[in-house]
Amino acid sequence: MRHRFLPVCLLAALTLLGGCTQYREVPPQTAEGQACVRQCSELAGECRQRAEESYKGFKGLYDIQYQSYQSCLHNSSDPNLQSLCPKPTAPSGPDTSICSDSYKSCFVDCGGQYEKVE
Repeated sequence: MRHRFLPVCLLAALTLLGGCTQYREVPPQTAEGQACVRQCSELAGECRQRAEESYKGFKGLYDIQYQSYQSCLHNSSDPNLQSLCPKPTAPSGPDTSICSDSYKSCFVDCGGQYEKVE
């Protein structure tokens, strides 16, 4: 019975994968535009570094909260009391999407273009 739905699932997956549009960067031709793009790259790198540092701070805070949570569980033998122990939420990782978006905007402002790859 499960095998009957396999082709449908496979077709759906291929359709989703086929919907991915890719673009390539076409840098500006002028020396001024190329210098501008280098500056965009530097700013994007600094942005990613700040995001990584921020994530490390959140991760350090999470580690401390998790140790406190484990201590709370260990010191409470009553399951009702253990349910009151606040379980922290782990950070998912550095969010660099704003860095990428800013870079793309800067790249275009410098005279660069994005071309759709067929």
